[in-house]
Amino acid sequence: MLHAKITLGTELDLRRSEPRVEVAAEIGFRPLGHSAVEARLMNISSRGFMVETHAHIRPGARVWLALPAAGRVNALVLWSSGGRVGGEFAEPVDPLAVIEAVGLN
Repeated sequence: MLHAKITLGTELDLRRSEPRVEVAAEIGFRPLGHSAVEARLMNISSRGFMVETHAHIRPGARVWLALPAAGRVNALVLWSSGGRVGGEFAEPVDPLAVIEAVGLN
């Protein structure tokens, strides 16, 4: 007889379980209320992203990302460490459209 214990994670855990697609593209990145900063999109999913930037951006900050094929997208920063920033989009995006627009298809 097999026994299994299924444990559901939090809503955040479920959203972040979607695989990310690796990318390397310069994008527009601007913390709300501040000027745009240089950033490189490193990975993306329909719900989230990771960028590299020299700007110090704290978790909890709201940012705008200018993504090819998706336009200006609002997001919440969830973590920041060592020049990398990860966050969650306010509304889902189509990561494949972004990848095709930067020519990585």
